[in-house]
Amino acid sequence: MRSGTIHCVDAHKAQTLEAELAAQNLACSVRWMEQTSSTNADLLQHVRAGRGAVSPQLLVAGHQTAGRGRQARVWQDAGNSLLTSLAWPFAPGAAIAGLSVAVGVWLTQCLHGLGSPEARLKWPNDVLLHGRKLAGVLVELADTPQARWAVIGIGLNLRTPPDLPHATGLDAVGSNPPDRWDVLRRLAPALLAGLPTYAHSGLAPWIDAWNHLHAWTGQAVAILDQGETRHTGIARGVDDSGCLLLETPQGLRRVSSGDVSLRLAGAGASLGSP
Repeated sequence: MRSGTIHCVDAHKAQTLEAELAAQNLACSVRWMEQTSSTNADLLQHVRAGRGAVSPQLLVAGHQTAGRGRQARVWQDAGNSLLTSLAWPFAPGAAIAGLSVAVGVWLTQCLHGLGSPEARLKWPNDVLLHGRKLAGVLVELADTPQARWAVIGIGLNLRTPPDLPHATGLDAVGSNPPDRWDVLRRLAPALLAGLPTYAHSGLAPWIDAWNHLHAWTGQAVAILDQGETRHTGIARGVDDSGCLLLETPQGLRRVSSGDVSLRLAGAGASLGSP
């Protein structure tokens, strides 16, 4: 099938998804791009320029040339991923804490419904399958006079990327994984239904779900900052700000995501704070 024909099919599926969301009273524009530098960057530019109404906007791309994750890491796109971003308008100046943690819950629950019940979360914003990275979430903010926009980027491997031993795809649980539109038909309603509750109540309604889904709850973990171990302890879940609760010999420590990473502690690691 020629690229132009595929593009037309995906553009039509974007229109269909927008209509399906409207039928559920979940108004959201849905736009398809065959290729872009980054869905997050595109939507950030779009909302900062004041284009369009102050209402949710979903962008879906076939390929990204400059996709990124936390800490400016590159999201490697082998053409087998769901690449999407949702721009959501909060009230101007709204406090937004732990949003990526809530999004991780909605995404993981969606994957369970699509036949991947072993999907688990890794603080602060990764989804693992069988211990390997399946998906990631990146939330970025843009302030305008009308709204504080949260642009929620999601990258999900539909098929296992080649030459990335620490990554996996939905094909790991079946030879016929869902396509991007199968996922979005479940994920987009979950996002659009969850965000108003988050705007009112913050992360609190999903803390128990996150703690249940965290792959490493109760395990010894290490907090790394630019590759160096800063703290070690037992992962005890998250608080209502999305901070990791780390049990150490000195007591319970709250760790904010910032630029740190979480890893399982090595065998024989001391559970102190260096």
